[in-house]
Amino acid sequence: MPASSTSREAILLATRQAIAERGRGKLTLSAIAAAAGVSRPTLYRWFPTKDDLLAAIAVYEEEQFDLGLREVIAAHRSPARRLDAALRYLVTYLDDLMGGDPIGADPEFALQSLRDELPVQSAALVRLLGDAFLQVPAVRDRRLSRVQAAELFLRIAYSHFLVPHPDPELLLANLRAFAGLTGSAAMRATG
Repeated sequence: MPASSTSREAILLATRQAIAERGRGKLTLSAIAAAAGVSRPTLYRWFPTKDDLLAAIAVYEEEQFDLGLREVIAAHRSPARRLDAALRYLVTYLDDLMGGDPIGADPEFALQSLRDELPVQSAALVRLLGDAFLQVPAVRDRRLSRVQAAELFLRIAYSHFLVPHPDPELLLANLRAFAGLTGSAAMRATG
């Protein structure tokens, strides 16, 4: 990875951490540069303003979601396994991304980010899973569209992030049951 890409990513990671710890209201570009280990001119070259940096964080999060989802489903050929891998990813990705404090120091920003990401992430799920959604009985029977099923799965994942289920594996089992990955289908999907 070129040094400039490394600097850009370091800046974005430092920004994400700073927002979680202090909120966007107390976000300063000087503090971000220091936390990222880059000079202020380097930060300003990538992100001339705080608004540019916040917009870049939103795009970065979309890219990371898409990349992570692609990675977990690419490892599987069967539609059931791809769907199962995506469900596991949804249950864990926000925890992995943001850590244990779902709201952080800026609840308004955190909730707005989730609200903004929902349609983007739903579209990514539909695009990347494609016909794997036909594993879901409600989609197969045309009671739900693929987009509606994707949004439902994401909303459940968001709720788990905001109000963690004491047993994420049980939550995942419930999602699998709704997705039609029960019994022998679940065994094929996870085995």
